[in-house]
Amino acid sequence: MPRNELRALNLPIADELAKRSGSKPRVRPLECQPYAVAGIIPKLVFSPRSLGEASKIVATIASEGAAIVIRGAGTKQWRPPHPYEVDVVLDATRCSGVIDHTPADLTVTVATGTTFAELQDVLRAHGQFFPNDPPFAAETSVGGMLSAGLSGALRQRYGGLRDNVLGMRVCLSDGSIAFTGSRVVKSVAGYDIPKLFVGARGTLGFIGQVTLKVAPLPREQCGVVGSFARAEDASDAAQRLASSPLFPMATTLHDHAAARHVRALGGQTSEWTLIVRCGGSRSSVSRQVDEVSSVLRASGASTLDVLDADRLHFAWSDIAELAGGEIYPGSQHLIFAMACLPTQVPAVLSAVSETFPQAQCTAHPASGVVYAHVAADSGPRDPFAGQLERLCAQERWMLRVLAAPQSFGSNVRAPLPADAPVALWRSVKASLDPSGTFDPGRFLAGI
Repeated sequence: MPRNELRALNLPIADELAKRSGSKPRVRPLECQPYAVAGIIPKLVFSPRSLGEASKIVATIASEGAAIVIRGAGTKQWRPPHPYEVDVVLDATRCSGVIDHTPADLTVTVATGTTFAELQDVLRAHGQFFPNDPPFAAETSVGGMLSAGLSGALRQRYGGLRDNVLGMRVCLSDGSIAFTGSRVVKSVAGYDIPKLFVGARGTLGFIGQVTLKVAPLPREQCGVVGSFARAEDASDAAQRLASSPLFPMATTLHDHAAARHVRALGGQTSEWTLIVRCGGSRSSVSRQVDEVSSVLRASGASTLDVLDADRLHFAWSDIAELAGGEIYPGSQHLIFAMACLPTQVPAVLSAVSETFPQAQCTAHPASGVVYAHVAADSGPRDPFAGQLERLCAQERWMLRVLAAPQSFGSNVRAPLPADAPVALWRSVKASLDPSGTFDPGRFLAGI
């Protein structure tokens, strides 16, 4: 079947594809509209119920030379570059459910269409949780979280997403199903292939199942909030805490505008707000709160507040969304993250504010990550040209654009370091997706 016939998408051709794949697609524009990618309505939408069914669909579509965009809840659909057209969307939401949970081994195997909230509910019943706090926590799917590679502030204690992925079952572009990694924590067999798929944005293959390492829920949790006049003082306090034996769960830093979105703070925020999340036994948390308060006060905090477990839980539901989450719709905001050395966080915040005076910023100072959110009507049309681009090259900061509205068009081009391993990225893409089926051209450097 010629590809131009696939593009025409009359109903008989859709029926033929359904027979060959074993799954009936959505073909009418009104049916496909809810699965749009950055406002572009796909021509076909397949919703497989299992990895085996997804395998047949991928093999069939790849044989026609069409491109596939993998979509979960659609929370990351505005990442640039936006597609000019979308041939096929592979909707992962029906591949859901917890497949195996072994509490004694601290592992869980889950289908990647499962929502993050559903996974946490299952684990919480056994006194466990998956140690990540991604944005869109109520909606995002496990597969979308992994593909985006967004490790939240909890990475300070528990490590990033790649550290907590043990194994995967993935569908490659020829329809073959591969198992990579292991289902146990202590394993050194083979190459650590699952880490390639984390953060690959769905450009290497379809992740159908994943085995994750989980953690026990802390018996007690509290938060300490400090107000600072300068980002340098707040960042210094965060560095002192990160290098101390206190071992806090997470530390976040917010400018005045971003902190106002944290409802548990009651709107009483200063120029910079540092929030430290503590967890453990009751006695250890009490000691952490006292010593964290002492460090914050010594670093220049003007006011201190302690959030009990209930207030902390309420606050953290907002804090997680300040890293490119639902508070900042991608259709209306330019959202980007900058990675740097933890000691460079104040410099990055200063550079961002000079380029985007209206930006709202949140940082994870112990991890060296800064998130910036710019309303579409207040940012420059060519946002990363000029001083910010020069600083990225000079200081070796890594910039990643998470979302951009249509009004920015093709001007959103994140600068890459001069020594970025583009050839290696292309080689990995060619090895795992030789037909270029999965979302071609939308990874870094146009891969």
